[in-house]
Amino acid sequence: MEKLILCAIAALALAACQQGNSTEQIEVGEGKIAVTAAVSGQVATRAEGINLATPELSDFTLSITGTENTVTADYAKQWASLSDYRTDDERYAAGWYTVAIANGDVTAEGYTTPCFTASKSVQVLDRNRTVVVELNATVANAIILVKTTEAFDNYFPQSEFTVTTATNTIDVDKQAEGHLFIAPQNGVKIDCTCIRQANLATGKTEQLATQTIALTKAATRYIVTYDLTSVGGVDITITLNEDILDTIPVDTNTELNPNA
Repeated sequence: MEKLILCAIAALALAACQQGNSTEQIEVGEGKIAVTAAVSGQVATRAEGINLATPELSDFTLSITGTENTVTADYAKQWASLSDYRTDDERYAAGWYTVAIANGDVTAEGYTTPCFTASKSVQVLDRNRTVVVELNATVANAIILVKTTEAFDNYFPQSEFTVTTATNTIDVDKQAEGHLFIAPQNGVKIDCTCIRQANLATGKTEQLATQTIALTKAATRYIVTYDLTSVGGVDITITLNEDILDTIPVDTNTELNPNA
């Protein structure tokens, strides 16, 4: 009987020892972040949508930053190429992080400056667990197309337009495909300087009323059209997509007096 009791005590002691060793072998390490990415060039329009050419994912930068008010707030790192990032090379303390990819600069406005971005907040857990972040980069710009109708061009055979944003003034290229990329914002101004057919010989220019519009949605194209009608008088009609922005009566009396 005593032998049985001693054997039982020894077995319990061995089991406790093994359990203690097993606990010591569990490493409570930092977590990992795995990044998967895609890119879309889809742009919404009032009519059928369009698709822009998209950059290679290897041309995107990657940034991972700790969010404020957490133990990760001081963490900030960037990779010049998404392809440079290796999940197993980085460890992250438990907490919240913002993971972002970008190609281009949304404030660098112009005809050849599309910007694609995506970001997401994720929580990293400890014990070597890996959190997978799926990012789908989309067009970060608003796109504006300024165009004129044949009737407008016949009356004003010479016209020049500028688009003024919060940071840039850009000459409009009416021969371009209409992909003028700007940062989404309110208060975009459009100005037109033009010469009437009747004033071509003298080169007399006139400035049409400035149009101020809101282009606030990313991945959206806005079409501003200058048209001219001559029913009961001559009027310039300016529309944003299909909504009338302004109607400007044209003073035709000056055409009767070339010296005016």
